[in-house]
Order: sequence, then C-alpha cells, then structure tokens
Amino acid sequence: MTKRAIFSSAMIVSLGLCAAAARADIMLPSLISNHAVLQRSEHTAIWGKAAAGEKVKVSLGGVQAETFAGSNGNWKVNLDLSRIGEGPFELIVEGTNRIVVPDVLIGEVWLCSGQSNMAYGLNRSSGGAEEIARSANSRLRQFTVAYNPISAPQEKCKGAWMVADPTNTPNFSAVSYYFAKHLQKTMKTPVGIVRSAWAGTPIMAWISEISISAEPELKEMNDLAKQRVVDYPKLKATYVSAIADWETKFQRHDHPSDPALFAAPGIHDDDWKKVVIHNTRFKAAGLPDAGAVWLRKTMRFPANTPPGQNPTISLIVGAFDQTYWNGKKIGEITEATAPGPNALRVYKIPPAVYQEGTNVIAIRVFTPTEAASFGSGYVDVGVARIPLTDEWLAKTEFELSPLADKAYPELPGAPGMSPGVLYNGMIHPITPCTFAGVVWYQGEQDSGRPGAQYQKMLKTLIEDWRARFGAQLHFCLCQLPNYGKKTGNPGSSTWANIREAQRQTLEISGTSLVTLIDLGDEDVHPPDKKPAGERVALSALGTVYGQKIPYCGPLYDAMKLDGNKAVLSFRFAESGLVAKPLPADYLPTYSATEKIPLVRNSPESELEGFSICGEDHQWRWAQARIEGHTVMVWSPTVSKPAAVRYAWADNPTCNLYNGAGLPASPFQTRN
Repeated sequence: MTKRAIFSSAMIVSLGLCAAAARADIMLPSLISNHAVLQRSEHTAIWGKAAAGEKVKVSLGGVQAETFAGSNGNWKVNLDLSRIGEGPFELIVEGTNRIVVPDVLIGEVWLCSGQSNMAYGLNRSSGGAEEIARSANSRLRQFTVAYNPISAPQEKCKGAWMVADPTNTPNFSAVSYYFAKHLQKTMKTPVGIVRSAWAGTPIMAWISEISISAEPELKEMNDLAKQRVVDYPKLKATYVSAIADWETKFQRHDHPSDPALFAAPGIHDDDWKKVVIHNTRFKAAGLPDAGAVWLRKTMRFPANTPPGQNPTISLIVGAFDQTYWNGKKIGEITEATAPGPNALRVYKIPPAVYQEGTNVIAIRVFTPTEAASFGSGYVDVGVARIPLTDEWLAKTEFELSPLADKAYPELPGAPGMSPGVLYNGMIHPITPCTFAGVVWYQGEQDSGRPGAQYQKMLKTLIEDWRARFGAQLHFCLCQLPNYGKKTGNPGSSTWANIREAQRQTLEISGTSLVTLIDLGDEDVHPPDKKPAGERVALSALGTVYGQKIPYCGPLYDAMKLDGNKAVLSFRFAESGLVAKPLPADYLPTYSATEKIPLVRNSPESELEGFSICGEDHQWRWAQARIEGHTVMVWSPTVSKPAAVRYAWADNPTCNLYNGAGLPASPFQTRN
C-alpha cells in the first residue's frame, strides 16, 4: 500500500470515529432495562442521556411523549401510565438510535433502603429454602443497586432487574420480598422492589451533603467525620510503631509455635479445656487474659450450594487472630491490619478446604495487652447461615503475666463510612425514578447515639430524599426489633432510645411506623423476616393505598393521673387492647436448640414491660392492666407518677397488643 493510501485510510478511520463520537447514541439507566417494573401514575419518569439538543421520543403501551436533551445531554419525560394495563410491554426510545426494552410491567414500585436487616437475603431467613422453592412469580421483581460509596453524586448505578424464581430469589431482600408478595396479593398488581441497602451503615451515609451542610449540628458531625478519615492513616501508623516498641520494652512479643500442633484436624484434644464463650472475656472463662489461646471446635456443615460461591466465616474477636479451617489458615488480623477493637472480620473459606459434613475450626487468639475476649460468629454456606455454638475447646499456647503498668498504646478505630457517600453512589443515581414510597429499616449502627440526634438525622433524611426525588414520598419506618440479652433492670437502653426517635418521627406527615419489638432475638439479625415484611405491607396498604384495615399496633397518645396511677391512652386501639399471654420459656435465638425460662419483671401484673418513676426519676417495674381502651400503670413505691416507659430495654419482655394482633410500640412519656 502506498503512503498516500495509508494516509487516506487513516483519515477515513479518523473521520468515522469523529462521526461516532458526535452521534452520541441515546442511553438509558440500568434501572430502565429488561424486566423493569414502572410505577403506575400520571407522571412516571423515563430518563437517560443523548447528544445535546437531540430529539427523543418515548412510547409504551400506546402512551407517547417526546423531549429534547439538554445542554448536558440529560433528558426526561413523564408518561401517563395511570390507565393502561399491567403489560408486559415494550418500552421504545428513539433518537439517533432506537432502543427497545422488553418485558416491562406497570405496577407498584417501592424503594427499600437501610442497613443489614433490609439487605438480609431470603436465602438466610427462616423458612427461606421452602419459600425460594415456590417463589416463581413473573409479576414480582427486584432491582438491587450495587454497592458504591463515593465522594461525589453519581448519575449512574450498576444493577439489573431480577424476576422472582428459585434461581433469583435467594438474593432478594427477605423483608422486601415478603412485603412485595403481600402487597401484590392484596392489590392484584405487579410489584417492583428497588433495594438500595448496605449492612453496617450509619444513617449519615445515606443523606446528601447538601442537606447535611444545611443543618449546623450535622455539618459539625460531617466535618469531624471527614477529619477522622484524614487523621486515621497517621494514627494507625503511630499505633503500629508504638505497639511494636511497647512489646519490645515489656517483652510481650508474640512467639508462635507450630500451628499444626493446634489446628490440624487429627490432633488429640483430650487435654483441651471445655469452655462456653459468647461475648465473653477470657478471664471470666478461666483462660489467660493476655498471651495466645487456641479455640477449637468440630461442626458439621451442609454442602456448598450453589457451588462457585465461597463459604465465609464471620467472627467478632476482642484481640488479634489467626483462623484455620481444616488445618489451613484462611485469614488473620494483626496489629498492622486490625481495623479497630472488636471489629467484625469475615474470611472466605476456599472450596478446596471446605467440605460437606465434619469440619474443624481453630482460632488462635493473641493479645499482648489484656482483656482478650471472643464475641460470636457464624458461617455462611450457600443459602444457609450457621451460627457457631457457644461451646469450644480451649488450650493455652502461652500466657503473659499481668500488667503492672496499664498504659499501653490503644488501637485506633477505623473512621467508618463518611457522611453522604451512600447517597452519592446508591440514591442519587435513582432520584429521577417514580416510586410509590420508601421502606426504611436502619438504626442498629447508630444505636449508641442520643435519640434526639438520631431523630434529627432521620427527619433530615426524609426531607432530603423528598427534595431530591421531587415527590412527597411516604416513608414506612421499621422500628428496631428486640435484640440482645434480657435484663432485669428498668434502666437505660441504647436501642430503646433509637426506637423512641423512630416513633417520634411520626410527627412528620406522610410517615408510618412498623413495630417489630416481638420479632427479634439475641442475634442482631433475626431471621424471621416474613411477619416483618407483612407488617410493612399492612403499613403501606393502610396509608398509601387508603385501605380500611388495622395496619399499626397501639401508639401512645397521652397520660393523665388518677391518684397514684397513670392512665395511658392510645391511638390504633379501636379493635381493643389485649394482654398477649406470655410463655413460661422461650428460645433465645432462632437457631437455639434449648429453651430458657422467661423471667417476669412484674410477675403479678396483667401487662409486662411497664416501668414508672416519680419526681426522683428512679425507674421501677410497674403493675399495669387494661381498662377499656386505656392502660392503668402504678407502683406501690411511687405515690406521684412523673413518667412511664413501656418496653424500654434492648430486648424487653412485653405483651401489649391490639385486637388485630399488632404489638404496641415501645415509648416513654415526656416528663
């Protein structure tokens, strides 16, 4: 080929590329794709990108609209889908190119967001395997927004619509699935769920920085959080250097033995000590407070189905660890890699190491300081989550002497997720979408905050999202369930503070409360998600869809005094108030095999869970009984009641319901 021919060919290719670049094909977001469900409304949004000024035509089921792309290439139309059938339809978008999106349904679309109990998969829920097997339902679909914490608002998100069937539903949010199923059964319409949730996330991460900055208190918290991110690398480097120097100075270095002596599957363990540990300090279990201790157990596990997905083991260890599975090390946390005290660690179990049936878990726990402890753990295998039982074998590798000088370097906690980053990556890209409402299930991560502070954050999130979506979205607020060990003291509770903040957020119009106080257990992730999802559906049906049904448990309304008794009135008590019988014993967790006695705090009372205080603000367990549509509360030791609490504990024993079988929300009267 001549030089001239080569030059001409190059020019043709170059011109072709320029023409392609100028053409700028119309593009749709991932949320508008195959199997999508669109909200039935008079103004359902369809949006995307195109060349600036390009004319865009959209049609679906005989409904048409057209517009021009703006100078930034963004375009959006609103379709009146209020009077057409449910489909399936083809959505056709035309400009310089033509896009056909098949299998689009018209129905009810809900945004389901929050943290782990919203993200919790159907495959892990109680009865999940049976539900998955019968879950084929072409009119129930879910779109999962991919995880994407990021510092600036994004226009796009990754994700795809999945039609409910035994292949897809293991990955559906369990609460969302049961919510959608019950809503669909009642409304006789397709239901689409957009799940944008992430485990262990604080509420501030879900609020836009614009709204955070507009609130002085939240802006101050945001600035501090940003500073922690900046400071953390230096703090961690300082710690790593300081702990090494300290270990050398006081001769508290780790000096490991051959791990095969403790971790190999076939070793003799007759001389190992039997211990029961769950959120337990080693010292309390008769183990060394400092040094290296091995924990070991043999358990049976199911086959890894579906294959191709690594099983994982999750542990909370109050020290540094090396974890072995069938004699092979699968993960470790050291002074240099530890994200913070008692941080959750998740290790993948290689398929070559995992086996169906008997497996040996060995964990080497080392601390050069003091207060070694072990929290809890579980193993995720395919669709199953298997809690690690509390019974372990333990053996000391070496013990370090008690510290005379308690001043040792403190491990800094990782800064955590920055405010706004999940809004930017997981909410902002879907703000053009038309939704029927929002289901919000979050608060666990913020349980250490003052209730008033969390309420301000929740109020800000609701107002923020309504502004960003350009709609007065209804919010169904899932109140935190009961969690942790039961207590006999009528005192303070971090989880009760958050529940009260969630209840008080009902002051904002267009919100409803879903009380879950009877659906939790000692696990922060209670697996019985079906009644939770169905209660969310009742909340939506009774508010957004205006159905005349009982959709909420009793909500405290007012208190008046009658001598030494407090008389409480309630909303949502039209069907009557009921004292649900309490069992003599109960399972502390869903997976527990043995029941334990239920200790009553007010054994002579019709109602359990009430406490009362006088002007001294000393809380005492109270007697309580139902009188008509009110509850009478009193204590022989309180002559002039000042305030009353109900179900005010992390894991309260309580039994006030309405005639529809819905539990009363925990509350505190204001004094």
